[in-house]
Amino acid sequence: MGIPYSKQINTAFDQVTPLVQTGFRVLDTIKNVSILVAVIQALNVLLLWLILLSLLGLLITVNPDLEAERQAVVTPVVEWIASWVKHRHDRKWLEMLGFVVFLGLMFGAWMGILVTREAPG
Repeated sequence: MGIPYSKQINTAFDQVTPLVQTGFRVLDTIKNVSILVAVIQALNVLLLWLILLSLLGLLITVNPDLEAERQAVVTPVVEWIASWVKHRHDRKWLEMLGFVVFLGLMFGAWMGILVTREAPG
């Protein structure tokens, strides 16, 4: 068999180099996608807990046999949530908090798009 010529080695190396570069780009993309999937899963868990709590509250509210539980659990929680928006002063702070959280999410999404964008050229 013998040792291949240096021209053959250089040709093989030139053919493999673009594949390796493409492989690294794919790995970076997979890393970004896996982070996004982890965030989506965390939000999914949070939303499922909120749905579960809402359904339990609805079950207690609708079932006439659970009147004592409704008075002990659901009514105070609903009054507490309603107190946040009942007064204009409290509602103003809640609206400002929501606006700041919205701006933070938009800024994070924008920075994520900028970071994952490929460099021109």
